[in-house]
Amino acid sequence: MTTNIASSGAWDCHFHILDAAAPVVANAVIANRSASCNDYRAATAGLGLTGGVLVQPSLYGCDHTVLLRALAELGAGYRATGVITPDADPATLLQWHAAGMRGMRFNQVQSGATLIEDMPKTAELVRDMGWSLELHLPASELSCHHEMLADLGVPLVLNHLGRCRPDHDEDLEALLRLYELPHVWVKLSGPYHEDVRDLSWAHSLDVAKRLITADSSRLVWGSDWPHVTESNPPALSKLLAFIQTAAGDETILRRIMSENPQRLYR
Repeated sequence: MTTNIASSGAWDCHFHILDAAAPVVANAVIANRSASCNDYRAATAGLGLTGGVLVQPSLYGCDHTVLLRALAELGAGYRATGVITPDADPATLLQWHAAGMRGMRFNQVQSGATLIEDMPKTAELVRDMGWSLELHLPASELSCHHEMLADLGVPLVLNHLGRCRPDHDEDLEALLRLYELPHVWVKLSGPYHEDVRDLSWAHSLDVAKRLITADSSRLVWGSDWPHVTESNPPALSKLLAFIQTAAGDETILRRIMSENPQRLYR
């Protein structure tokens, strides 16, 4: 497959902007640093990306100062996913919607400001705006929350291939069972999070292919730039090659990179 991966208006649906001077939460497990909009543009130059989704890092908690400033700087075509608690002010959410916010994230891997038990209440807050909820959760915990996640009533976007561990078939089974539900989406991002010993990411590639076979219309791709958890960050070219290989043909690739994100984050 020789098609330019960004030839049809591709989106990067998972990246972060950081400010080394910004305050961080007391329990932050990731070190703060600088990763500016200009840095992101330089890293992705030549890829032809036309849109993307800026994701609130866990280390800033519910303080969206950096995110909203970056969203304004990135301009048209970019959306954001933030972090709130169930007592968030609806008027503020409407202001954020106008700025480009389109979802809220629950990060249950790195400690943050959210509790998974609050997802139903948050779903009620964002439902009328058409937002999604994102969930970063080990696949080993999906089954015990399946019933609650099934009843959210808003799009649910699982981060980083659902965090399925190699050699744990039950992880993939739980992910595929949840993915049978029509409101569940998955980001084909961060293959290195679980394939820590296999630099070919063979396990993650298998997970991606299984999801694509099940339904390619609810999958999106993200770079996870600037790879804050990694001591040796992967090259973007390798991450793009990963999604090209997983997609297998140009129609599915275009669907994942362009058509799906424009539906989800409209």
